[in-house]
Amino acid sequence: MTDFVDLSHTLETGMPIFPGDPTVTVVSASSEPPWRLTDLRLGSHSGTHMDAASHLVADGRTIDQYPLERFVVDAYVVHLEAGPLAALEWDDLRGHVPADLSGVAVLLHTGWDERWGGEEMGRHPYLTAGAARSLVDAGATLVGTDALNVDGTDEPSTAAHEVLLGADVLIVENLTNLGALAGGRTHRCAFVPLRLLGADGSPVRAFAWADA
Repeated sequence: MTDFVDLSHTLETGMPIFPGDPTVTVVSASSEPPWRLTDLRLGSHSGTHMDAASHLVADGRTIDQYPLERFVVDAYVVHLEAGPLAALEWDDLRGHVPADLSGVAVLLHTGWDERWGGEEMGRHPYLTAGAARSLVDAGATLVGTDALNVDGTDEPSTAAHEVLLGADVLIVENLTNLGALAGGRTHRCAFVPLRLLGADGSPVRAFAWADA
């Protein structure tokens, strides 16, 4: 039997959101017994989610325009010891990944999934423009984080999004359980969005093959 590691937060009513985003509700809808139906209200960036280039880039690809192979990739997990509001530089990452990241994902394990919904949720570590540029130059196809944002939230920044999405590198935010994946090797991972026509992003079911 293949084991999997679930990397997604559960979507549920009242869950934490990025400041200003639509609130999430997951409630029963009217239906004829014995059938059940659920009414979902949420934003495209609710919970564990993927940013398409069009989230920021005017002529960038929408989430439905990416081929399926962009969503199932080998990924390096970078385990970081970073405090609140830490600016992550390339020097913090480079020793944990190879120089050539062509077609590979890099996932940042900051431990901020443990602060999900807490007072410090928005004071997470974030990528600097230089670190994002180095990931692009190395060929990364996707960058993920277990924090609320690859950029700063409580001290707002946009540079990492600008660099990554500008190069059509997908972003996944609000991952969890990255601590279960060893560093120094790749893990086969899936980050599967809904096929939403013209959308700038989507919640994803993210998981890793534990034995691959």
